[in-house]
Amino acid sequence: MCTTTAAPVVITTIEDDGGQRISVFGADRAEICGAFKPVDCPYWLMYVTKTIADAVDRPQPTALPRRIRLSAEQDAQQWLELIAGLYMKAAHQ
Repeated sequence: MCTTTAAPVVITTIEDDGGQRISVFGADRAEICGAFKPVDCPYWLMYVTKTIADAVDRPQPTALPRRIRLSAEQDAQQWLELIAGLYMKAAHQ
């Protein structure tokens, strides 16, 4: 038997200060992970949320790893979709 999981929702926004942000949400509308491009910086910073850290039982205070620097929006988008997809698949098993 094969079960399907809902695809994560990806939202791309431009903030008031001109910075760009990509946020990925699960079926419960909680943010799973995201990335942002600081104003005047040539790179994106990718992060995971406490939702991911809680899912893998990481101890505090090191629950959230450092942000990962990526050079292109497309790279950030692909990594975010992969992380969110794996999280959602595991959550539905």
